Amino acid sequence: MARAREFLFTMTTGRSGTKYLAELLRQNLADAECEHEILGWDRFGVDAPDISHMTLFNSLGNVPKVQSFWQQKLARIAAAPAPFYAETSHLLMKSGLIENLAPLLAAGRVHLVMLERDPFDTVMSFRSRHDFDNRGNMWVWYLDPEYPKNLVQSERLVALGLDGICLWYILEIRTRAAYYARLLGGQSGIVLHRATLEDIAAPAGAARLLAALGAPKPPERITLPPAQNANLRHEAVRPDVEARF
Repeated sequence: MARAREFLFTMTTGRSGTKYLAELLRQNLADAECEHEILGWDRFGVDAPDISHMTLFNSLGNVPKVQSFWQQKLARIAAAPAPFYAETSHLLMKSGLIENLAPLLAAGRVHLVMLERDPFDTVMSFRSRHDFDNRGNMWVWYLDPEYPKNLVQSERLVALGLDGICLWYILEIRTRAAYYARLLGGQSGIVLHRATLEDIAAPAGAARLLAALGAPKPPERITLPPAQNANLRHEAVRPDVEARF
């Protein structure tokens, strides 16, 4: 009998250690295909959701166009040869991945990692990269506070400016992840994991996650990758801004 496949995805904000997690898995899992974000001018709409999948899912829901994207992508992943497939991109959950897992559940087990990072560090990373400076960027990579399908009310935080928008986004993602965890908890073929970047950046925390994935490895034998996607520029943070966190 063929070995059941293992699949891993994240439920996270981005700038939370997704690339680090992909590298950690790549360096410590045997027979695994580990991707971070599959990007390129010809990959959007094929391997990565394009802007229409993001905006449609968050405004209208799991409409046929969104379902069609996931059917072709997940069928291809399910047919791939590697026993363990991981894709840590933060785009996927925000575009309907969880609602369309059926092709993978028919082929094996799905691991969903609720990956978090200290909120202050996450917001400072967003600010450093100007990730929330315009709506177009939010449509492509993050979330618009005005999407009809959002779970967290945004008005009071948006009124605080850029920092408030970033905080709203973190709350929205964590709320969605908690909703999915409650919805899927105990479902056959789905395993939920909670991890923080700060934890998996140390041997003991990385070992706990690998053991939970069915690939135990002593902490002293784990290869920790260097920091990934480190900010190239840092903005000075006023004391009153830092005090908000």
